[in-house]
Amino acid sequence: MDHDLAVDDQIRAAVRAELETLSPDCRRDAARLDAFLADDFHEYGRSGGEHVKAGTAVRVAQRSGESGAYLEVEGMRATLVADGIVMIKYTSVEGGQRTNRTSLWRLNSARQWQMFHHQGTPTA
Repeated sequence: MDHDLAVDDQIRAAVRAELETLSPDCRRDAARLDAFLADDFHEYGRSGGEHVKAGTAVRVAQRSGESGAYLEVEGMRATLVADGIVMIKYTSVEGGQRTNRTSLWRLNSARQWQMFHHQGTPTA
């Protein structure tokens, strides 16, 4: 699929989308977060559980509202895997818990970046 976007432009756009999903305002707004998740979204969560799109944004919003913890990001880097697909890796720190994270983003037919896979792994 040719999106007519330079590699750097694709990477920047996907990183902007990832950072938006990590913002407190987005994490507390289930509808806003849900728009960033592809219909085929799949996640291996920090807890080891598997999740699909249905219910994910609501769960994140409830948890974000309860904890009030700010999510810090360290060492974010991104790679264009294929035209219209970007992989982003980073470590998040939330309430003293460190998690290595990987997200896969895809540019859809409406030219919107959506996350279709995410994995969070606890780390020291």
